[in-house]
Amino acid sequence: MRIFVTGASSGIGRSLVLQLVDEGHQVWGVGRRKCSLAGLEKIKDNPNFRYEECDIEKNESNADVLQKMHDAGFMPDVVVLNAAIDLEDKMPVLDATQSAKMMRTNYDGAFFWVSQFIEPFLKRGAGQFIAISSIFSRWPDARSVSYSASKAALSMLFRGLRGRYRDSGLDFKLINLGPVDTPINPRFEEGDKQVSLVVASATDTAQFITRSLQKNGSDFYFPFYIGCVMRFLGWLPDRIFELLTAPFKR
Repeated sequence: MRIFVTGASSGIGRSLVLQLVDEGHQVWGVGRRKCSLAGLEKIKDNPNFRYEECDIEKNESNADVLQKMHDAGFMPDVVVLNAAIDLEDKMPVLDATQSAKMMRTNYDGAFFWVSQFIEPFLKRGAGQFIAISSIFSRWPDARSVSYSASKAALSMLFRGLRGRYRDSGLDFKLINLGPVDTPINPRFEEGDKQVSLVVASATDTAQFITRSLQKNGSDFYFPFYIGCVMRFLGWLPDRIFELLTAPFKR
């Protein structure tokens, strides 16, 4: 398959492109960092992998990459919208500039790529969009209120798209994640024994996302307990959820 991945320069995205290329897929990754990165050396020269520096919060940066994909004749079968930032709110005030940056990256950037590929996907009657969402799309994170809002918006977008394009042959999959050990949240450092039992690794998360490409369904949860929480404990009041998850935040 041909697969386009945002946020490919680190964390889940980097683990994902490594695995996809290893399995023989053609992968085009984008990220804010340059490709001379630790961890991508072994696939950097692989003919099935191409990487472009791209800040998806900026439409001009997205458009530049889109033109390069068009020139190269690369039309994906799967679009994985993984790029995200999580900026902790400065207490006790709110920073509108910081909030806008998160929304542009976590929601607007994803919307841009859906809008660009939806028409060709519809014409051929097939294609997958996969959005990497979060348990915080259901419950708020009081320390980063805009992050929760951006993930809730992303999840609602995909739910709406499913209804709009029902029976089109397109898939709009949501992968709802719990805590993952990546640089997006400095609270989770490698070797932190306190959270190791409930915080997933980027590699395991990437493997789960890869398996979801071949599965039917619209909503996926990882790790396993996240599915139990979201499916069966959706009634939890915000305050109780906040108390239960406090150890696994910044």
